[in-house]
Parts: sequence; C-alpha cells; structure tokens
Amino acid sequence: MSEQDTAGKLHYPADLHDRSLAGWGIRRRRGDLASPVAGPPEIPVSDSRALDTEPEVLASPDVGLEKTSERVSPAVNPLGLADLANLVSDCRKCSLCESRIQTVFGVGDPQARLMFVGEAPGAEEDRTGEPFVGRAGQLLDRIVSQGLKLTREQVYIANLLKCRPPENRDPQPVEVASCQPYLEQQIEAIQPQLIVALGRPAAMFLTGQETSLKRLRGESHQYKGIPVVVTYHPAFLLRQPQYKADCWQDLQQVIAALDLPR
Repeated sequence: MSEQDTAGKLHYPADLHDRSLAGWGIRRRRGDLASPVAGPPEIPVSDSRALDTEPEVLASPDVGLEKTSERVSPAVNPLGLADLANLVSDCRKCSLCESRIQTVFGVGDPQARLMFVGEAPGAEEDRTGEPFVGRAGQLLDRIVSQGLKLTREQVYIANLLKCRPPENRDPQPVEVASCQPYLEQQIEAIQPQLIVALGRPAAMFLTGQETSLKRLRGESHQYKGIPVVVTYHPAFLLRQPQYKADCWQDLQQVIAALDLPR
C-alpha cells in the first residue's frame, strides 16, 4: 500500500480525538523492559510487500516527552478483547468482507504498555489471521527485539483495518470508518501507556491530523490522553533501508517516554 507525502484520500473529523499535549503520564511496571541497545541495530533487508512511496525524510528534532508519576486513565470499555474479536470476525460493514479469507484482529499482551498500530493486513496476514507475520512483520519483530529489547509477546500489535484490501490497495474512507470503532475499543480495552503509529494512515487516524508523515514524525501527539509516536511502516523500510536511522530516532522517543533503562 502506498503512503503519500501530501494530504491523500483519507479524511478524519478534526474533533475525532482529544489532542491536548498535556498529561503524558507514564508509569513503569515492575519487571518490565530491559535496557535498549546503544545504537541502531543492523536489520536485514529483503523484498516484501511494501509501500510504493513514502514522504521525504525530515530529521526529527530533539523532542522530550514529558513524564509524570501518574498515568492518564482511558475510558473503561465494557467489551473485552475476546468478545470484540468475535464481533469483528462476523463484521460485514463494508465490501472487504467479500474478499477476505478471515479477519485479522490483533495479537500480543492484552495488558501491554506498548501498542503498535499499522495500516491493514496483507496476504500472509489474511491467510493466518494474525497481523504482521510476513516479511514486514519479521522486520517489526527485529525492531521490537533489537531496538527496544522486548518480545512480540510483550507488546500488542493491531491494524487500522481488520480485513485485507484487494491487491493491498490504500484503505478507502468507508473502510476506515467501518473499522474505526473496533480499533478504538481495542485501545480502550488494552489501555497502553504509549502507541506507535506505523505509517501515514495509522498516524493520521491516531493524531487526527491529515498531513504528511514527515510533519508528524518527531512531534508530540496524543490519542485520548495516550502518547503517540509516529514512525515509518516496516514495509517501507524494507524497500528504503536508508530510513532505518530515522526509525531509530523515533524509537528514542518510545524509550524516553516509557522511561526505559538505558
């Protein structure tokens, strides 16, 4: 799927989310998270289903994410993840239900401190029912393990869309609108302390800003009181490995915001 540098087809209401920059409260839980590596890890690059285009690079400014001793509490969600997954599996809100093999809900720790949100399932994800299992998923696993010293099981991974768009095309507004409540309820159920938006569609949705990825990277964002860090989609990094250093810059925001040991 392609990411455009300029404003594209997706349109989100300006008042969709609370984007106040105050209240970045983060709290470390006992026993979590080992020290990150000192520099950007070497991540093997191979061909993959990847984004056709990506915004030109803009070096991230030094942005310090404010930390406080109290965590902002998201709204209580009455629907648990298991019930929500069942609801998603029966969804027929848009035409993607006609072409999918199965829905792709999410995977990982249901109480994860860190959540990753991508764009949409690909062919492998549609076949297995699990997000980020193809080559882009393997790269994401390396980013998590080598960059953050975490495992896939310690984070939660989901996509903006729960069904694969045909030929991996860009999500259409009606599809985003149909899946939006599911992702919102996932986030409310998990209550992560930080969300990483992978690629422009996820970044636009979570920040409520319809602009280029280069303008969103390196800035402070929130989704309903939860800090959001914007970075490149792993599929794009497979095709454009020179942007790995910029992704590493973005990971520094995650490390700082979660107060990980260095």
